[in-house]
Amino acid sequence: MNISAPDCQPSSRYTNPLLLTETDTRTGDTAAIVGQVAHELRQPLSAMEAIVYYLQLTVTDDPRTRLQIEKLRQLIEQSGSILSDAIHFLQAAPARLERHDLHEALAECLSRLATLDQNAIAIDLADPFPLLNFDLTQIHHLISTALRFCLRASRRAHAVEVSTYVEGASAILRFATTAPHLDIPCPEDLFTPFADHPAAAAGLGLASVRRIAEAHGGTCQLSTGPDDQVSLSVELPL
Repeated sequence: MNISAPDCQPSSRYTNPLLLTETDTRTGDTAAIVGQVAHELRQPLSAMEAIVYYLQLTVTDDPRTRLQIEKLRQLIEQSGSILSDAIHFLQAAPARLERHDLHEALAECLSRLATLDQNAIAIDLADPFPLLNFDLTQIHHLISTALRFCLRASRRAHAVEVSTYVEGASAILRFATTAPHLDIPCPEDLFTPFADHPAAAAGLGLASVRRIAEAHGGTCQLSTGPDDQVSLSVELPL
């Protein structure tokens, strides 16, 4: 089998438009700097992602080498997620609301996950489910970040359950998993930007999820239950 070297064209994950505008000068300057840095880093990240994909297809003999290639892929993905979290947390432009199918947005985010992660997710979607008004780019980030948080919180040892349902005048998107090693006395602390959280979601991940939910007139809450259950619920208006 002949496999050509990657052309290193930017992945679609790194070419979404940056909506960084703000009337406040200080916030606007910070957003502009982060946006520019993210823009400059997206090209090399995309190139590295293409190279790793090429190596995964061509290196088949040494399992230790393949393991290191997979670790490199995960680090590249993590770097892209950090950039995305920062962009969406600082993003001050209003959401571009259009009618979309939330289930289609969820399916697209799931398709981007690694195969092992896809197999760890159980889906329970309401049928029928109404179309909603939301910004597709922002909701993609919200879904991807919520999935990433649950997968890391469970240490990929427990299934992540994703469900949708309608409650009153709201559409609910819920992510739940078992996280026996997640020590969070106060779940609200995980939404604090840059705090030293005892979880892989430290930084701007869940903070950006909440900001997006609130920008759409909704809410985002994290709760814990018996048997180490963790639930992240996003409520959006119908």
